[in-house]
Amino acid sequence: MPHYHIDTHENGSIRGILRDGEPQPESVSLEQLFSIVTLYFKLAGSNLQLLERADSKPLRRAHGVQAFIMSLTGVEAFTNTYFKLRGQELGDTRLEERVSQRHGSLTRKIEQLMAMTPEGSIEDQTRIIGRIHGLSQLRNDLVHPQWEPASMTLGGNVPIKIEGLVRNFQAAFEDALFCREALMWCLLLVARVGKARGNADLSPFLFHWTGIYGLTEAQILSELGLA
Repeated sequence: MPHYHIDTHENGSIRGILRDGEPQPESVSLEQLFSIVTLYFKLAGSNLQLLERADSKPLRRAHGVQAFIMSLTGVEAFTNTYFKLRGQELGDTRLEERVSQRHGSLTRKIEQLMAMTPEGSIEDQTRIIGRIHGLSQLRNDLVHPQWEPASMTLGGNVPIKIEGLVRNFQAAFEDALFCREALMWCLLLVARVGKARGNADLSPFLFHWTGIYGLTEAQILSELGLA
């Protein structure tokens, strides 16, 4: 772990930055680790709001895609950051080692990391992991896009055949309800991890890791129709 020392003049202005005792010529930005995670969930929320207000299909699709990808990226960022920190707290290097591994699905990784902690699992884990897995597969399709050719014929006395078309699955992200539910499933996972850890009031935990103030488990469940 690198250590930075800020050397200052007598008036408090910065003279220089040292990294592990050596001069650091470039500027450095140090933040608390949860900021790695909150950015994605904040972006998901802001794009969801823009999606709900957009008045054209192209805009709706653009904001929907961004909201969806940021939701799933937020879950991955939470998993890698939270469980690495949890491993340090427990003094268990296995968690940090598993976090650094890239093989397998995100949901399998979450299951294995939870199993390595004293908590063991989260409430309603099978259902939540199942939904996150399906959403993760859809995210993979978005970030690794491929297409299958399609054609269409316009009937009539003189039929016209149009080729070079594609059935674009991105149209699904014009649906604000679908994108909101995706975000809520991701937030529910974070909430249940905090609940398994023993947090009676989840609002501080959720704010800490998602940047969404005043969010509760009850609100998430209500949005998903699971209240």
